[in-house]
Amino acid sequence: MTRFAFGIICLAFVLSACSGRVREIPSASDTPVSASNVEPIPTTSGCPSRYVSRITTIAESGGRVDWSPATDLIAFDRLGEDGYYDLYTMQPDGSNEVCLTCGKDGLIPQKNIGNPAWHPSGKYIAVQVENESHPGPSASSTPGFGLYNDLWLVSSDGRSFMRLTDTSGAQDSGVLHPHFSSDGKQLAWSELIEKPSLTTRGKEFGYWKLKVADFAIDETGPVLSNIREYEPGGPAFYENHGFSSDGSSILFSSNFGREGSALRNNDIYSMNLSTGAVTQLTAANYNEHANYSPDGSKIVWMSNEDNSGTGTDYWLMNADGSGKERLTYFNQAGCPESSADRVTVADNSWGPAGDKIVAYIQTDLLRQRGRIVLIELNTRF
Repeated sequence: MTRFAFGIICLAFVLSACSGRVREIPSASDTPVSASNVEPIPTTSGCPSRYVSRITTIAESGGRVDWSPATDLIAFDRLGEDGYYDLYTMQPDGSNEVCLTCGKDGLIPQKNIGNPAWHPSGKYIAVQVENESHPGPSASSTPGFGLYNDLWLVSSDGRSFMRLTDTSGAQDSGVLHPHFSSDGKQLAWSELIEKPSLTTRGKEFGYWKLKVADFAIDETGPVLSNIREYEPGGPAFYENHGFSSDGSSILFSSNFGREGSALRNNDIYSMNLSTGAVTQLTAANYNEHANYSPDGSKIVWMSNEDNSGTGTDYWLMNADGSGKERLTYFNQAGCPESSADRVTVADNSWGPAGDKIVAYIQTDLLRQRGRIVLIELNTRF
């Protein structure tokens, strides 16, 4: 989800006759937040990325992505002719596309399906699935928005479909961005608490919480247990971005530490799951879609720094928040990857070797259209 998609969300909720209650945002919790490593994002000029060697479009139409170290396949979602997203896999060069959820009526709801997350074994993919019935239209239930979605597990051969969560009974329900830990024993995601509100500053994306569960598969199927919930800064937007390599912490983005609208204020944080200690990694502009590199030394993320009002690009920083530098220049005229239209870079996933990143590049936010690119680096992380 990005701030530029706000108009779509608002329209969807108006059509859904959502509540317009005026509410003061409660004060943040007493959770300590360390910001000792936060440093200003440097201003750049030209196209001086020292790491990118080549950027190639591997799918002209596609959405959110995840790259499996076990199978070397990329899972992604794509909007179909029926108006709904489905789950696909492909090779890293874009070849051999296979739809895992097309035509599976009776096995999995045939509505919006996406935001994939590979299990480390390569045998399963966790996805968001729009519920069969819910209030309002499906515009707010696409994989990037997650309203009236639940988590399902899909086998990598597209033959087995197992539901993981059931929030359909809640008045305000939805899930976003599932991620497995590297050992496959934990699953994290974001879950909706309260719908977005146009009349409450900071609640434009709604209030969400982070959830982390132990994950296992037994003779009855997948099991989620020991489910923990986190709202480190009180009611806010919390988007899960996945685990550190040792599973001890997670990355997330949130507006909880910022004054003003959630549309313009969002930062990247890490949180220790044992202590609850939170470290702020960015402190300006709009930031989202963060992912640790395979060796854990770097974080790639999206920011509108240097692109205010004209899209977003990828940046790279050290795992502690230091050493920030711009990685791509999709929105800077004259750069090899730039185009005439504004681009919003979004979901991304590192390749197993740490020298490539597969990324979802949104080219039409109003209609939620985009392409998938492969960013090749000249070093490994």
